[in-house]
Amino acid sequence: MVATNALDEHTTGLDADQKPPIEKTQSNVAIPIYNDVERVSSTDLSFGAILRGKAANPLTPFEKKAALANVELDKFGMGRYQICIWFLCGFGYFLDLAWSQGVGLIASAVYQEMNVPDSRTRDIWALANAGLAVGALTFGLLVDVIGRKWAFNLTCMITSVFGLLLAAPKYNYEAICGIYFLASLGLGGNIPIDATIALEFLPQSRRNLVTLLSLWQPIGVVAASGIAYGTAAKYRCDVDLPSCTVSSNMGWRYEVIVLGCVTLLIFFLRFFVFTFHESPKFLLSRGREAEVIEVLHEIAKFNRAPPPALTMEMFALIDEVDSNSPMAPTDAPQGFLREIKRLKGVFGNRLQLFTFILLAIAYMGDYWSFNLVGSFLPIILLRNNVSDGRDSVSDTYEQYIIIYAPGIIGAVMGLVSVQMPLVGRKWSLNTAGYVGLNALEYVMQTYFNAVLYASAPELFDTSYRGSVSGMLSCLGRISGIVAPFAGASYLAAESSGILWLGAGGIWLAAFVMVFLPVEMRNRQMF
Repeated sequence: MVATNALDEHTTGLDADQKPPIEKTQSNVAIPIYNDVERVSSTDLSFGAILRGKAANPLTPFEKKAALANVELDKFGMGRYQICIWFLCGFGYFLDLAWSQGVGLIASAVYQEMNVPDSRTRDIWALANAGLAVGALTFGLLVDVIGRKWAFNLTCMITSVFGLLLAAPKYNYEAICGIYFLASLGLGGNIPIDATIALEFLPQSRRNLVTLLSLWQPIGVVAASGIAYGTAAKYRCDVDLPSCTVSSNMGWRYEVIVLGCVTLLIFFLRFFVFTFHESPKFLLSRGREAEVIEVLHEIAKFNRAPPPALTMEMFALIDEVDSNSPMAPTDAPQGFLREIKRLKGVFGNRLQLFTFILLAIAYMGDYWSFNLVGSFLPIILLRNNVSDGRDSVSDTYEQYIIIYAPGIIGAVMGLVSVQMPLVGRKWSLNTAGYVGLNALEYVMQTYFNAVLYASAPELFDTSYRGSVSGMLSCLGRISGIVAPFAGASYLAAESSGILWLGAGGIWLAAFVMVFLPVEMRNRQMF
């Protein structure tokens, strides 16, 4: 059995208000029960609780065990392992928008080379979002079934392989759309997987750094714009020509090759250079408690930190307190039935279902807005600038770098606001959406996305955190499939209606966040 002083040692280094209260077992052994987190005794979905962000459920045996693992991760702090995880997850965010922006900037050259009419410009975006939706759902589910490790690496590998294939010279428009769909399968899994992984490895006091992962998105946009400026803008045929040849229009292929090589490099870093250990939270959710101890020891070794004090006996004591623990592997359903039962936790609980619906609307509005503006703004600006004789193609691409670089500020704003009293995750989302219609639109959009992508995984349990993130991202991508069809008619009419449609999406996303029932700023994350 574990003595009380061993448990005292386990919580050494924590502030007084962070240490858990003690509960005596039948063997008269003290264990921490972690009821100090902001929880109420039963589910509360009253309007007052929703506005205060206080709706919650009591702790489960799994959450008590996860809290013990949290103590060890808190002891590690931002060690070498956590820093590597943050950067590698950030690269996933980088790729998400680098590819989206990169293809958006080369689209006009592809249309011109392949004689694509305005009515079919939407095809590549609809298929891309279909790939992103399937990828988000597939990898979101897989990350909770096969684990974080393989999903973490497969996304980059798929994107790099099919991304590089885009550059082959002898394709027609249909083939380009099909290959980009396949590349998007990998891209779609990046954000739900990377946010989940970062959240589960960072210490509780540094969870706000998950919000800062969105810093990599504007960096990706600026990098893609810079690559396009040096390739697609310089090595393309005259924009006034109705069509052109492959040899006179190689710039967009050069850009795709560069993006593909960058993606391949990130895959190499993830798979061959860094040793990724499975998430302790995922292992706990699968009843693989001995592996949790092993992983924590490996992280301690990598961080050059003292070994963890957590032992199997501590887990056993929690099971002693609650002999009906759902974490017992012998009681768990097997195979397909187990996965169905796992997902029932989202839809069979009123609080979780209500939260899921709100986030689903927010994701769909956000992605609707992003896809309308991202898909059509490059074409609109290029046509207006070049046809009016004001700017060259290169000047237009240079303007993108200037426009999108301040988006980095938005991610920093998100980092600060989620930690502010009376603001937190909930009101950060609301404020960002409403202000996002002014001249700082991209800054505020990045601010909104930074908080949204970080908050969604926090609001759901480990056993289905990746699945929920994937489903939410999938719904957003489905909205993105429809958006280009709505925007194409306005493009043909040369109307500003595209921008108004986009504004409506972000307004809706901001409004529904008023009703988010839980504020995670001061809560433990399991």
